[in-house]
Amino acid sequence: MTPESEDFMVGEPPDGPPWPVEFLADLHAGLYPDNPDLLGRVYADPEACRVLESLEQVADDLRRLGRPPLGD
Repeated sequence: MTPESEDFMVGEPPDGPPWPVEFLADLHAGLYPDNPDLLGRVYADPEACRVLESLEQVADDLRRLGRPPLGD
């Protein structure tokens, strides 16, 4: 699903930290447009970085298994 999809509407990003895990998953999946200010605030939070690193590890594991990650 892409941000342009008519069936899905991404809301405003939450104020954080703390950042909801659901938001971080959506951000990792590319559902939010690139926003340097938002990304800077997210990456300044160590807990958010741990969640994003975990999500990336899962995506890497899926690629190694030969299964495309969701959204590809």
